[in-house]
Amino acid sequence: MTLRSFLTKIYLEENNYQKFKRMVKMQKFDVIIVGGGASGVMTALTCSKRIKNVAIIDSGSYVGKKLLSTGNGRCNLTNLNMNSSFYNQNIDLFLKKFDEKSSIKFFNSLGLVIKADDCGRVYPFSNVARSVVDVFENKINEQNIAKLTGKKVINIEKIFEGFVVTTEQDKRVEKFFAKKIVLATGGNSIVEILKNLGIKFSPFFPSLVALKTKESTKQLSGVRVSDVRIFATSDIAPFDPKKEEFGEILFKDKGLSGIAVLNLSTYFARNKNFFGKVFIDFVPKIEEKELIKLLNSRKMLSGNILIGFLNEAVAREIFDRLKLNFKMQNSFLTDNNILEIARLIKHFEFTVCEPYDNNQVFCGGVPLLELSENLESKFVPNLFVCGELCDVDGETGGYNLQWAWTSGNIVGENL
Repeated sequence: MTLRSFLTKIYLEENNYQKFKRMVKMQKFDVIIVGGGASGVMTALTCSKRIKNVAIIDSGSYVGKKLLSTGNGRCNLTNLNMNSSFYNQNIDLFLKKFDEKSSIKFFNSLGLVIKADDCGRVYPFSNVARSVVDVFENKINEQNIAKLTGKKVINIEKIFEGFVVTTEQDKRVEKFFAKKIVLATGGNSIVEILKNLGIKFSPFFPSLVALKTKESTKQLSGVRVSDVRIFATSDIAPFDPKKEEFGEILFKDKGLSGIAVLNLSTYFARNKNFFGKVFIDFVPKIEEKELIKLLNSRKMLSGNILIGFLNEAVAREIFDRLKLNFKMQNSFLTDNNILEIARLIKHFEFTVCEPYDNNQVFCGGVPLLELSENLESKFVPNLFVCGELCDVDGETGGYNLQWAWTSGNIVGENL
């Protein structure tokens, strides 16, 4: 052995000894779950049936707090129409282990009464997300899961046969040791920690989010329009629809929202680019030729040709865009005017420039190829990833929470 290698060996042994001394003073757990959201709670409740020394660390004031804002405060738990087509990739392998039926059975076992609407969306019977948090809290207390709340995780270090988790709370730094660690945080909250652990991940982009537009929507702000078709195109191919949605849209001060828009936003999020075009078809069940005939038949009306047919604010916006007088007599509308009105009704264009900051989820995260079928890192043993931190994102309707239950259960069963 050379002198250099001998000194290196001594240094490493001394360094490990110092780490060991620090570790002796730490509070120790068999499992630490970083993140007290949906997937984190599911992991904890699942694994604590076999493992007694489990802790959840969360920066919030109590576990499950983030659930209160899901489903507009109603907590859309899952969807009876469940399959991989609602996600950014095929997750059938995981859904076979724990699907929507498994979720319903699980919540029933907690004492939560649930119901489903006509679209298959499953909610607590109370229509209040707090009911979900309450049954979680009861079970967490029953299973003696440690709740380390109000603590922000600032570092995770691999040491010996486990991990050291460093937290900060009111400028007070604490360290905890765990044999196994589960990363169940939301979105991009621990990017630097992932980098330090050497875990590969795709950049996080906001998804299920309202879209800001270059065009002003002030005149339309607050207007809801149902049963429309909205489709997205890229700047590269502006006339080639890449994704389309049907349903309700809501005009905001500076852009578009509503369920159809939120689902459409996944196109931009998954492409890591919020620049492109969206078009609204206000009458998707009427072909353009039929629409022209319909508009011509309305020229005999005394009021604006679109009043009684479309929302008045939408009608005014169409006339403004075409630089037509909203109060002009219909008989003065030329054939070309009718053609332009019909075309705008079917292709009402907006230019997307950025997302709002109220996204429901993030797309991106740790690729499933980096994880085993049990969602354990292939490169950092005893480190598991679940929920939103995985590169899995779904559309609105309970699909993202279902992934949280599915991934949390799988991790919990395999810790």
